[in-house]
Amino acid sequence: MKREKGSGDVFRFATVASVVIVMLILSASSAVVAASSTSVSIGSATVNVGESVTLPLMLENAAEEISCATINLSYDNAVAQVTSASTSGFDAFVYNADNALGKTTIVVYQTGESGLTGTIKIADVTITGVGSGSSSLNLQIETLKNNAGDPVSADVVSGSFTVKSSGGGTGGNGGSGGSVTTPTPTPSPSQTPSPNVTGTPSPSPSPSPSQPEEPGIVTVRVGDVIVGKDEETTVTITINNVGGEGLSSARMNLTFDPKIAKVLSAENREFYEFMSNIEKGQVNMIGYQTGAEGLKGDVVFAEIQVKAVGKTNDRTELRLEVTELTDNVGNSLTEHEDFEVVSGYFLIQNAAASGPEPAGSEPSKPLIPTFGVVETLAVIIGAFFVIKRTRKE
Repeated sequence: MKREKGSGDVFRFATVASVVIVMLILSASSAVVAASSTSVSIGSATVNVGESVTLPLMLENAAEEISCATINLSYDNAVAQVTSASTSGFDAFVYNADNALGKTTIVVYQTGESGLTGTIKIADVTITGVGSGSSSLNLQIETLKNNAGDPVSADVVSGSFTVKSSGGGTGGNGGSGGSVTTPTPTPSPSQTPSPNVTGTPSPSPSPSPSQPEEPGIVTVRVGDVIVGKDEETTVTITINNVGGEGLSSARMNLTFDPKIAKVLSAENREFYEFMSNIEKGQVNMIGYQTGAEGLKGDVVFAEIQVKAVGKTNDRTELRLEVTELTDNVGNSLTEHEDFEVVSGYFLIQNAAASGPEPAGSEPSKPLIPTFGVVETLAVIIGAFFVIKRTRKE
């Protein structure tokens, strides 16, 4: 029987093609499985009452260069309390443990030009068991940005914390790498730290000169600035009329047109802990008190060195966004009816017009009077007739 020419070749080609397609699908599937997504995680632990455990807060599989992150950790404060948080893989690190609210905020920044990739330790968080029971260690990513200032998406893997009333603590588990610390003697009531104390205690500051008994409207303000082209100036952000329990923490962002103004530095002289992250057209700032006293009166939050890089008569808004303003017992001042934010502007003018006249000074007067065209002609004509009359005499 004669086989039809080409039918076997078609069958073999179809078979090979099917095998290749299946292999490609399997290869693509394995690649998807291998490529893990970016995640922020904290482990789990079981301890006895009074014991502490240190759990690593990790950022894993970061494909993009990460420049900054703000992570909130919340828990049941009747079961667990954060007693300290320490060094991380980032250049700058600050935290605020508000155990009265069962919340700890951790902020990290890169201060150089390069971000971090891969697996990064955000912080080592030490948690103490204060009462028997179980609590979730809930994580919330407030900020996670790459080197260009763009948000980076990441999965959240929260943990758990169990406290037993007697022996049987097992420390960190579930791959958390936690380590248990044996109990230390409980301090006397006079030695008990404030709920807002963080890991770097410092002497309590002397009270600010201005401490109103009945504070007015709490105002966060950035002033208007007029500066000459290519000159540098200081932009000051203040928090005015702080009373009550005093100010414990503040976080805010200042935005502007980067074609007109360039931020060179941002510093603070009143908060114990202060950190800034300068991006193109934006400065992110955070300040915390680590002592028992909050700041009162008129508080200087930041002094920002800015250079005018635009053209004469260019103007940009200095827009303030306040994301956190908390007093010393954990109350939010931004939710109070007596609170306002006042933004400013940055204007480039000629050097002669860049600053106001000194207070109390009079405008300079020329020694020789200045005349207009009509007055000048009148003087010339008058002088001509005087000269002519003199010659006749």
